[in-house]
Amino acid sequence: MNSPWRRPPRLLGVFAHPDDETICAGGTLAKYASSGAEVSVVALTRGGAGQIRDAGVATRATLRAVRERELDAAGKELGLTRTRCLDHPDGGLSEVDAKTLLEQVSELITEFDPDLVITFGPDGFSGHPDHVAVGAAVTAACYRLRSATSPRLFHCHLPRSGMLLRDRLAAWVVELTTRFKGTREFVRALSVFSRETAALGYAADFVSVEWYPAGSYLIEQGEEATVMHFLLSGSVEIRREGPDGRVRVVDRSGPGEFIGEEGIATGRPRNAHVVALDDVTSLTFLAAEPLSVDGHRDQALPLLTRTLPSGDRIDARVSTCIDVSDFVGHKIRATAAHRSQYPIDATMFPDSILREMFGVEYFIQVLPERELDTSLFDEDSAGWGE
Repeated sequence: MNSPWRRPPRLLGVFAHPDDETICAGGTLAKYASSGAEVSVVALTRGGAGQIRDAGVATRATLRAVRERELDAAGKELGLTRTRCLDHPDGGLSEVDAKTLLEQVSELITEFDPDLVITFGPDGFSGHPDHVAVGAAVTAACYRLRSATSPRLFHCHLPRSGMLLRDRLAAWVVELTTRFKGTREFVRALSVFSRETAALGYAADFVSVEWYPAGSYLIEQGEEATVMHFLLSGSVEIRREGPDGRVRVVDRSGPGEFIGEEGIATGRPRNAHVVALDDVTSLTFLAAEPLSVDGHRDQALPLLTRTLPSGDRIDARVSTCIDVSDFVGHKIRATAAHRSQYPIDATMFPDSILREMFGVEYFIQVLPERELDTSLFDEDSAGWGE
């Protein structure tokens, strides 16, 4: 980084919960930290109302302390200078007096004296009320302090991706030279990873857990390939039906194996039946209905959008995209450090998928405000309309 400052530039991220910093801007924080910036993160709660996805890591009584330690561990993966958790109630930030929150956030910004602040926008990144409350307080504080400290302010933004994790996983499995069978850890990690990335909009899949009683079809030969299964429990038999109606068993599969990946990868109709031998539960991947920019279904896109090279549409207010492809590993390791929320191994998933999902982070610049133009034409057209 070619810094115009005599001291290292200071970046402050203010979020609601431990793990928000990694999910919203982990690659960006790591990138600037590696370039010499002093990068700090404050979470206004300790995340005590969060899920516990690994019972060996925390209990409800210990979760707040555990998540504070996880933030510190994630900060080390990202190269952060400082991390801090405040003690507001998780899930209750929207009920905290707005003036009180504004005063506290203003004091934080004054204390850390950042050159740049990152927080949530009005959409709360994911719509969480705590995120919305924090973003509003930080934005108001930066406007209040701009005459004194003039911090640059950016809101994190997550465009809805059209990428299908189903297709990427299918292509990966088909290209393997040996049959894939996931471990128990992989089964748990994929369940969390796939549903979280779909819910946040990093992928456009509809991911659900489905139950199939013994003797039922998961897939029928000849049908269009639209769904892929990852078996969580139970076993299935792959049966191929000939032109004469005779059926022969060609294979069996069990927990930790993908089913239907070949049809997804090739786009061809199913070449066999898949039948549950006993009761089966499956993590299913299906293309979801199109989403608008703000994440709602069955609504037209806002008029003001721009198209990304990927073909995805993005809110036209987005001002900045940061290439963090070299720091995706930092982001994933930091995510794994939040183990109570994300019990994953950073090496479990193909690097190509992770880079496509997380290789760019987007922001909307709020401060300094852009000055109004005084002409509809470029300078080359000076004189027109004068």
